[in-house]
Amino acid sequence: MKQPTHFFNLESKPNQKKEHLIFFNLKYGYKKYNSTTNSFTYPAFRISTQWRIEKEFWDDKPIYRANKKYVSSQGKSLNDVLTKIEKTAYDQLSFYRNANNENPSPEVLKHLVFEKLGRIQKSESDIAVSDYIEKLVTRRTALPNTSSEFWDTKTGNQYELMANRIKSYQATKNTKLTFETITEELYWDYFATINDLKKANDGNYYTQTSMNKEFRSLRAVFNCALSDNMIINIAFSKKSLKIPSYSSSYETYLTEEQLKTIINTEVSHSKEFQHARNYIILSSFLGLRIGDMKFLHELSPEKITHKSVKYDCITTRIRKSKENTQELITIIPLLKPVKDLLAESNGSFPKFPSDSNVNLYIKKFLKHLEFKDEVVTKTKYYLVDEVLIKNKEQHTLFTAHDCRRTFITNLKQIGVQNDTIEPITHPKIKYASVLDGYDKSSLIDKAVKLINQLKSEKSSLFKY
Repeated sequence: MKQPTHFFNLESKPNQKKEHLIFFNLKYGYKKYNSTTNSFTYPAFRISTQWRIEKEFWDDKPIYRANKKYVSSQGKSLNDVLTKIEKTAYDQLSFYRNANNENPSPEVLKHLVFEKLGRIQKSESDIAVSDYIEKLVTRRTALPNTSSEFWDTKTGNQYELMANRIKSYQATKNTKLTFETITEELYWDYFATINDLKKANDGNYYTQTSMNKEFRSLRAVFNCALSDNMIINIAFSKKSLKIPSYSSSYETYLTEEQLKTIINTEVSHSKEFQHARNYIILSSFLGLRIGDMKFLHELSPEKITHKSVKYDCITTRIRKSKENTQELITIIPLLKPVKDLLAESNGSFPKFPSDSNVNLYIKKFLKHLEFKDEVVTKTKYYLVDEVLIKNKEQHTLFTAHDCRRTFITNLKQIGVQNDTIEPITHPKIKYASVLDGYDKSSLIDKAVKLINQLKSEKSSLFKY
């Protein structure tokens, strides 16, 4: 980071006594991106010293102090104050940099300096992390769902559970995790302790993947606290404080033969099996995540014209994550199994139950179909060196997200290229506003490209 430099200067306009207000200025390399001009600005840190002096008594650079004539008649109190302000600014800048591994904004630095100088009352920023999380959950779950900070009930519950884990840690260790007192030693001790508590409670440690999620959630909380101008005692964004994830513990998908079995299975006797069959068919031939499938019933099939030819498609948002702020969209062609299913349901997409129930019904349905192919699972537990390898039957592992893997894997196996699949499953196009509508001119090009690559006879199911 840039070496800070400073100077004092006198306000240009004097008061009636011909005294000029003295200002302190600090340059330390803080920059802020301006999206309007597509450039960086460098906001200044500038505060009043609350002292005034006549110009004849002021020594400018490099001294920036009251001169000897002033000191001999008025004493050195003014110069002592200037020295204190200078030292406080440098100390608070250094403290913030060491704690957060970045520069504070001028507003944050001003707040810290004013607290240290006693100009404002010290804020109660040293609150318990668990208390802050609970307040965060209360605030963000109450926001309108159009807000970029909105958390749904499921996300709120996840953070509430993390707050409870922090409380369990505090009770076990007879300590308190606060933003201003947390150290790297306490940080790592937290993860190790909750891992031991889980082992004691249910016989298994946390998986590496679960602990990676905990780490990312805690880092998200720290980022929120930082945006609230709270002091955090550790540089939580350092790479050395990261808990890595572990690659997928298993790999499975439905083959074309399995999909044929699912399509041809009679399920009218069971509502659960109807949901499972419908979900598998639609997700496996549309490639949608469960977060998008739950909104599928709100969409209607469209006939979109491209070069005088009409194509059956849907236009849908892709909700990559709850923190995703871009409105990503794609057009997906309706392959034959999807059109057949729509014909069974009067041209409308079905509405699905909760995510947990969808996964439960899928497992029950695949067990009923006796999908027992052995799948190798690899489980890496946190702070445990060895990887546990087991063979499990496919129906016990298969989840809604594996339908998306089914879509991508089958397309690749029949020779569809990555650059044809990616615009459908991982779009990058966003729209500026709802009123602008969707830019279908380029999106339909990509959908038709997939249709054209499926015209071969390599697949009896993955065809338009």
